[in-house]
Amino acid sequence: MNVLLQCVGCMTATVFFGVLLRQPRNTHLFTALIGLNGYLVFLLMGQGTYAYLVAGLLVGLLCELTARIRQMAATSFLISAIIPLVPGLGLYRTMLYFVQNNYDQAMTAGADTLAAIMALSLALTIATAVFNGIRIPIRDDHPPAP
Repeated sequence: MNVLLQCVGCMTATVFFGVLLRQPRNTHLFTALIGLNGYLVFLLMGQGTYAYLVAGLLVGLLCELTARIRQMAATSFLISAIIPLVPGLGLYRTMLYFVQNNYDQAMTAGADTLAAIMALSLALTIATAVFNGIRIPIRDDHPPAP
C-alpha cells in the first residue's frame, strides 16, 4: 500500500509541477508516466547513487523519445518528469544537520546528495547526447527549385 501511495504521489506531483510551470496540457499524462517509471526504477534499484543514474537515464531517454514522437521540445517533458527523482530530502537533511552543528552528518548527507545530483546530471546529459547523435534522414520527394 505504501508503494502505491508513493506512486500516486509521484504522478500527482509531476502533473502539478507541470501545471505550475504552465506546461502544455497535452504533455501532463506523458510526464506523469515517465516520472512514475523513473521513480519505480529508482525504488527497485535501492535508492543509491547508481539508482539515480539509471533512473535519470531512463527518464531522459523516455523524454527524448516522447519529444521526437510528439514533435515537441524534450524540456517540455523533462522538467516535470525529473521532479520525483530530485533529492530534496537530502538537501533538507544537510541543512538541518548544519543548523544543529552536527557537521559530520551534514558532510555525509551533503556528499550523498551531491553524488545524487551529479548522477542525475550525467544521466540527462548522456540521454541528450544519445538522441542528438541520432539523425533521421529526411526524405526529399521534391526536386530542387530552379
